[in-house]
Amino acid sequence: MDEIVTDVFQSTEGKKNPYPLYRRLQELGQVHRSEQLGWVATGYDVCSAALRDPRVIKGPEQIQPGRPDPAEHSAEALLRGTMHRLDPPDHTRLRRLVNGAFTPRSVAALEPDIQELIDDLITPAVKKAEAGEPVDMMSGFAFPLSVAVIGRMLGVPASDWHRFHDVVLDLSSMVELGFTGDELPKADAAADELIAYFRKLGAERMRNPADDLTSTLANATEAGDRLTEQELVTMLILLFMAGFETTTHSMGNGMFALLENPEQTQWLRRNMDAMPAAVEELIRYDSPVQFIAGYTKEPVELADGTAVPADEYLFLMIGAANRDPRVFSDPELLRLDRGEAAPMSFGGGIHYCLGAGLARLEIRKIFTSLLTRFSAIELAEPEPERRSGLALRGYARIPMWLTPA
Repeated sequence: MDEIVTDVFQSTEGKKNPYPLYRRLQELGQVHRSEQLGWVATGYDVCSAALRDPRVIKGPEQIQPGRPDPAEHSAEALLRGTMHRLDPPDHTRLRRLVNGAFTPRSVAALEPDIQELIDDLITPAVKKAEAGEPVDMMSGFAFPLSVAVIGRMLGVPASDWHRFHDVVLDLSSMVELGFTGDELPKADAAADELIAYFRKLGAERMRNPADDLTSTLANATEAGDRLTEQELVTMLILLFMAGFETTTHSMGNGMFALLENPEQTQWLRRNMDAMPAAVEELIRYDSPVQFIAGYTKEPVELADGTAVPADEYLFLMIGAANRDPRVFSDPELLRLDRGEAAPMSFGGGIHYCLGAGLARLEIRKIFTSLLTRFSAIELAEPEPERRSGLALRGYARIPMWLTPA
């Protein structure tokens, strides 16, 4: 069993396609003890309950051994201070200050802007298609759309949207279990650049507020409380990174799944009103977030009866839970009309993804537009280039042949 867990996290094949390994683990049970990592949960019910259990915490003092010293590495210090690494009461206070920007009404109000951004991306894609050139799903649609949406929300000038692509990639390497010391200089440089940029933007909005989320956060108060400068900068960086990193890969993973399952794509073309349910199935089928790490601050009995002692690491394998055969029939099959349990791709409990509604809207709008504007979409390469990570699973590029409708 330990060998299977190691392969999931460390082997090239495991990072390329972890799902057969997940299935082998699930056949052995919902929870496993790894000598190297701690406890690893692959069952849907176990992961769902643990995400909502206040005894399973995410605080920075429980970071795994071997992590860089935050006093010496700005990337580590930055990531430890983000809201998704905090527990109540700090997490509660910070989340309360930002919640208003992501209510269903606030998200719905963004739909016209999102459609406008998509239309602006489709125009050059049509020209490339008519010239017989492939179009990359990632650089042509997924990244520019998701970064533009969160960039507009935060008030980041359009001229700066694309400068952060590689910067965020360098910093996000830190969330992988297998990151090496060789990656630290780039990650620290990325953190320094992001901190400097958003400190300047936050200070500007405090002096001269505008109609954007940065201004709202810079000047927000809740029961007399407001964000410190460090909290503001860290919050802005988290929102910016989370706002396009996971959404970008949800779009990419979803498009590849559609291209690999043409009969499902044709069904969706005939049933476009089923797009919301199809999006749920796509994010279940290949989640951009494959695991969430926690720590037991006291003994915990998991949903399957497994007793986990206090002071233990617990890895909740979201990608495996989304394919739990106890919950999903034929989980390895893409079925856009599935309509079973909700996928766990956006987490759960108090750490449920703040931008889940926005991500769903962006994914729904981009797939609706692509299937409407192009009568045929095909892979231009049989095996597109993947990113090497597991914590954030996605593609570097997905070249496609597009046929304008």
